[in-house]
Amino acid sequence: MSGFGLIFHRHGAPVAPRVINRLLGALGHRGPDGCDVYHGLSMSMGHQHFRTTPEEIGERQPLTAPPNLYLVFDGRLDNRPALQCELGCDDARGRHLSDARLVLLAYQRWAEASFARLLGPFALTLYDAERRRVLCARDPLGGRTLFYHLTPTHLIVASEEQAILTHPAVTATLHTPRLATYFASQAPAPGTTFFEAIHELLPAHAMVIETETSRTWRYWDIDPSKTIRYRTDADYAEHFQTLLHASVACRLRARPAPAVMMSGGLDSTSIAALAAQQLRHTSPTTRLSTVSFVFDEFASCDERAYMEAMIHRYQLQAAQIPGDDAWPLNHIETWPLNPNSPENDVYRHLQTRLYQQASKTSHRVLLSGEGGDQLYLGAESWLTDLLAERQFARAWRDSLLHIRYQGLIRFARRTGLHRLIGAHWLRRLRPKTVLPWLTPEAKQALPEDDTWPPSSRMASRPKQYRSLLGLTDAHGVCVESHYASREGVDIRYPYRDRRLIEFMLAVPTHQLYDHGLYKPILRHAMDGLLPEPILNRVQPTLLYPLFVHSLTKTETKTVHQLLHHPDRIWPQYVRADWLHQADLDPQQPRTEAFILWLCVCLELWRLRFGTRFNL
Repeated sequence: MSGFGLIFHRHGAPVAPRVINRLLGALGHRGPDGCDVYHGLSMSMGHQHFRTTPEEIGERQPLTAPPNLYLVFDGRLDNRPALQCELGCDDARGRHLSDARLVLLAYQRWAEASFARLLGPFALTLYDAERRRVLCARDPLGGRTLFYHLTPTHLIVASEEQAILTHPAVTATLHTPRLATYFASQAPAPGTTFFEAIHELLPAHAMVIETETSRTWRYWDIDPSKTIRYRTDADYAEHFQTLLHASVACRLRARPAPAVMMSGGLDSTSIAALAAQQLRHTSPTTRLSTVSFVFDEFASCDERAYMEAMIHRYQLQAAQIPGDDAWPLNHIETWPLNPNSPENDVYRHLQTRLYQQASKTSHRVLLSGEGGDQLYLGAESWLTDLLAERQFARAWRDSLLHIRYQGLIRFARRTGLHRLIGAHWLRRLRPKTVLPWLTPEAKQALPEDDTWPPSSRMASRPKQYRSLLGLTDAHGVCVESHYASREGVDIRYPYRDRRLIEFMLAVPTHQLYDHGLYKPILRHAMDGLLPEPILNRVQPTLLYPLFVHSLTKTETKTVHQLLHHPDRIWPQYVRADWLHQADLDPQQPRTEAFILWLCVCLELWRLRFGTRFNL
């Protein structure tokens, strides 16, 4: 997770060194291995180095190549062997080329068509001095960030918004529609940020800026009509395991070997099991390291029983961090914040402790099980898929089971029956999204429905499609990368692998949900690899008691002070009467608790960075 920046004066004016240096200074947390800058006639670009793969050790970007090409790259290539073969550099020397160098060679060979050939998270900016143009691109899943400010006279590009805000020509005016979507818990409008003057290059998009013109286009898209059909569940599970195994293997490319953030759930333990297996094969003397949090006081949050089964089975080098005092807002003076966004994880202290533990033991890379849940969204259409495949007996049996435990009305809501019999008589069963907590002004500021990606409208499971290829999850991953990079850690997500996502979008829905169990394909794939207590888990562990403890007991004074600050801005978006009447359920997460947290986060962010951003 490195960082880069570029300033391009479109009409030929020189770039002052102090301006690009100030921009790169705002990205210092992304460059524990140093920083290098290239100054051209009307362009300056620089790179903050954070080296996490063996091939990039000692590399100093920006890279150069004839004729007068300059590249800064943040990312990782997961299809190196295939690219090396196509480029004719799969010999001993070629195998030591860095990912960035391979990207530059690919561009020299295929130009703009090279981006679709790159597998893995990346963002890049390339300056062509001969043609006086800048080219930017971002990977299809949005695993790396690229922000920009564009005017008729100049272009500013950076890995984070705060770096662009250091430029004297950029104002930090807050973007009201983006704050409205924040409080509505909706995906941001495509390309928007929390600052009016700054835009984000969308995933799977590229952009060319020349002296007089600019152009943005989508260079890759999935085929939403593609389907994969096998005869048995075992065939699906085998294919899934092959893809997940390959995804984990790609993400183990680091020195030292990555550690795994392991809870007691199916997703992270599956990653740990496959990583431990592969390390035994590639480095028999290396034991997989894991980092986890444990609880004594909040016993319902503790998953040690599941973790111990994994530790014993795979002889893991396990670090277990106490979490009882890591409730939200504890030690408010050290509560980590992101200058680019008010969004923050309720359990930020827990995450930070995991990152710090990894960094302390020289693990620059952490594998995460995040993204696993999103693979199974859209499972409500399992019945229609079974009927389409003429599996009538299975459809009848499973329907009776669900009606017995859920009732007919709930069953009708959750199974997509409108696709079979029309939705007119089921409309009254659908919950309406009214967002009662928003002020009229906030509702007015919400952008028009702009479904992204547009091709999701043609998908058989639009909800799953939008989650995996849309903006919300990509944004969340990139926000988290800011916090991780501040602790010297790069997070890698095996479940956010393009090959795995393409597969899961193409399989029938009964592979997402079957016989009342979610993630059936993962359970089948990991049968024999996970301890039985984990494999047969039905209910996830919730950390909600930690949240309730903070908001109703230990941090009530802090919350009250934030919500009643004289300069508070949350009432512009959330109805004060609604929030003050909110009742926090001590047992189950509810909307009220979530909206309250959003208000608290915004006020914390405003107080910490308001002077810098003129909020």
